Amino acid sequence: MAANSRPRATKQRRFVFEAIKKAHRHPTADWVFDQVRIDMPKISLGTVYRNLNVLKNEGQLREILGTDRRARYEARMDPHGHFICLVCSEVRDVEDVPAIEWEPLRDLVGCEVMEQRVEFRGLCPACRRKEQQA
Repeated sequence: MAANSRPRATKQRRFVFEAIKKAHRHPTADWVFDQVRIDMPKISLGTVYRNLNVLKNEGQLREILGTDRRARYEARMDPHGHFICLVCSEVRDVEDVPAIEWEPLRDLVGCEVMEQRVEFRGLCPACRRKEQQA
């Protein structure tokens, strides 16, 4: 494959992307696999992982690691933060996170920032209730 060429779009990749776009939460690869298999029963989990990776590398998906180290995915690419539960690893969107001026980092530490992510970690309401009842 030439250096500037993109992987060709495939039916499998389209189904993987659509499954994530339709998800109400931040799904795992296993969840995406289960959804795509409804319409494509012969798809393999490896094919789902490869397509998730291509979509992520093309900037069409964002990968978020839960506290259980399992990747979750979203197709939403606008600026927003995430809350990740330390107990159940649920990922929730956080709206209206103030932008941080990161341009000075280049001068402070000599780095060029390519992406900014804001993550908050703590207990979701359900896990907090369970902890308070224990």
